[in-house]
Amino acid sequence: MQAAVIRAHGGPDQLVVEEFPRPSPAPGEVLVKVGACALNHLDIFVRRGMPGLPVALPHISGGDIAGWVETCGPGVSGIDPGTAVLVNPNSERGMLGETLQGGLAEYVAASAAGLLPIVDGSRLLEFACLPVAYGTAHRMLFTRARLRQGELLVVVGASGGVGVACVQLGKRAGARVIACTSSDEKARRLRALGADETVVAADGQFGRAVWELTGKRGADVVVDYSGKTTWPQSLRAVRCGGRLVCCGATSGYDAVTDLRYLWVREIDIRGSDGWADDDLRALTRLVETNELHPVIHAVLPLSRAREAVAELEERRAFGKVLVVPDAQLARLRGAGAPAAPRTGGNAGQ
Repeated sequence: MQAAVIRAHGGPDQLVVEEFPRPSPAPGEVLVKVGACALNHLDIFVRRGMPGLPVALPHISGGDIAGWVETCGPGVSGIDPGTAVLVNPNSERGMLGETLQGGLAEYVAASAAGLLPIVDGSRLLEFACLPVAYGTAHRMLFTRARLRQGELLVVVGASGGVGVACVQLGKRAGARVIACTSSDEKARRLRALGADETVVAADGQFGRAVWELTGKRGADVVVDYSGKTTWPQSLRAVRCGGRLVCCGATSGYDAVTDLRYLWVREIDIRGSDGWADDDLRALTRLVETNELHPVIHAVLPLSRAREAVAELEERRAFGKVLVVPDAQLARLRGAGAPAAPRTGGNAGQ
C-alpha cells in the first residue's frame, strides 16, 4: 500500500511516501480503508522523536482517521465490510500514529471496539477532524474546566486545531469568547467563527489586551496548550477564582509560573489529557445534526503528505489539515465533501 513512512527521526525530509506492507487485522481488530486522516502536532513530535517515548521504526503516524471497514479480524462480529466509520485512535494497546502504526496510509488496522459508525459517509473529511483536536477541546472545556453559559473564555493559540475547536464549542455553550492569535487575517476568521473579541499578538504578549477587554477583571477560563512561550501571559489573564487549563505544550513544557498570581487570585490550574469515548460520541452527533462543522484548512493527497505536515509545522494552518489517499480523493470530492482553499504555493489541493 501507499504510505507516508518515518524511517528515521528528524526533520521533514524523514517523512517519505513509499510502498509499505498492508497490515493484517489481529484478533479484535478490523482493517480500515482510510478515507481521510487529519494531522496534529503529535505527528510532528513523533517524526522528530519524543524523549521517553520510543517509537519503533519504520513508523506511520496519523491518529485522526475516518474510512470504511475493509475486513474484520478474528473474533469481530456485528460490523459489515463497507461500513463508514470514525476511528478512536486510543486503545488498550496504545494510540494509533503514536505507538501503533497510524493512518497516513491507504489502510490501517484498528481496534473494533474503537469504531464509531458514520451515518453519512460523504462527510468523512469532517468526521476525521474530530478525535484529537475536537475531542481534546471538548473534554478540556466541559469535563475539566466546567465551562458554563455566560462565562468568559480566553483561547490562546486560537487558530490551531484545538484552538479553533475551543472557539466553536465555547461559543456554542454560550460563553463569551476572546480568541488570541498571531495575525489580523486569522483574527478575522476567528470572529467569523463566533469569537466575540480577538487579540492579535504575534509576539505572544496578549495579557494586557485581555486584561483591558475584560474590564481588568480577567477570564473565568483560559485555555493554553502552547506552554513555555505563553504561560506567563495566560496566568495574568485569569480572574480571581478562575481556571487555567492546559492540554499540551507545543512551544515547550518548562513554563514559568509566577506563584504570586496563583495564590493572590486563588487560581485553579487544571490539566486535561485527551478525550473519552463520550466526547467523541457527543461530537459525532453534533456533526451529524449539522450543529458543528469542523474547520478544514487544507486537503492534500497522500503523495504530498510532507507538504501537508509543513502547513502545520510552519504555522500556516487555520483549523485542520487533512491527508487523503490519492485513490480516494476524487471519491470524497465527488460525494460532495468540502474542498479546502489553497493557502499559498502548493499548500492546497
